[in-house]
Amino acid sequence: MSPWHVVNSDALFLLPWAVTRAEFLATARDTGSDGACLVFVISDEIPPGARAGYAQLIIAYARANEPVTIDREGTSALLITEGGVEAGATVADRVFGLLRRISLETTIRAGVATLDGDPEAAIVTARRRAGLAGPASAVLEG
Repeated sequence: MSPWHVVNSDALFLLPWAVTRAEFLATARDTGSDGACLVFVISDEIPPGARAGYAQLIIAYARANEPVTIDREGTSALLITEGGVEAGATVADRVFGLLRRISLETTIRAGVATLDGDPEAAIVTARRRAGLAGPASAVLEG
């Protein structure tokens, strides 16, 4: 039997420092009006077995005390607790810059949305915006 195994999508939920969706939403509800949601979507060309590594990079590059939740496809939502959409864009640029150093920046996109009292809607909006973004870029509107 090989010592190597393929990471399945369930492994995404077991990453250290990731929070559950319920924990993410609870913290987001307690975040003030200056909060935002930053969503990173991984390109479809990346196989599911490699997505846990992307999620780990996003967690590692997140600012301290800003929770990250990850869904089954490897999409990561990062809670921006201060600075709103502009801070979210800054964090996204930092992540893209760090991924550029290892030539992975073109395989990820981001979207940012204000919380506006509805964190679930913010995740949906930010994810939709990420879908509109080009590789290694973030969409803040639309």
